Amino acid sequence: MVDSEFLSALTIVEQDHQLVLDKMQALKEAVGRLVEPAGADLQGALRRLRQLHTYFGTRFDSHLEEEEAGLFPLLEEGMLEGPELVTRLRQEHDEIRRRCEEFGNSLQVAADLGDDPPTMVLWDLVVYGWDFWEVLDDHAHAETRALHQCLARMLPGGDSEACD
Repeated sequence: MVDSEFLSALTIVEQDHQLVLDKMQALKEAVGRLVEPAGADLQGALRRLRQLHTYFGTRFDSHLEEEEAGLFPLLEEGMLEGPELVTRLRQEHDEIRRRCEEFGNSLQVAADLGDDPPTMVLWDLVVYGWDFWEVLDDHAHAETRALHQCLARMLPGGDSEACD
């Protein structure tokens, strides 16, 4: 039988992931607006990117902390390969935090340069924004896949290799 504590943690993670996916899509769209032809709403795109960075630096970081405090111990204790999975997920969380900080630094440089930052600064922002989006996307897919595989393993008759 599936442990109710694990199932509860999984439900919370999946609900959070849906919100994160919505924010990730908004991030992708806002970064894309930076490469639109001249005359596009540059200030609107920068404002939206700052809002998204604030979300990822606060509420999303709380989501990571919630996973680390609530879900990770369950994975470590409840599965043979749990410690390895948790180590990998913690490394991904650290990478997400690092990329978020780099993205924020790039946003700050653009803000410090006023209403019309140079093209090179905008391209840096595109690169950092896209890199940040990519690491978020990769992690969300990997984490969801790993959790579903582990859940399948916990079910009666589950695949003993599912979490490998």
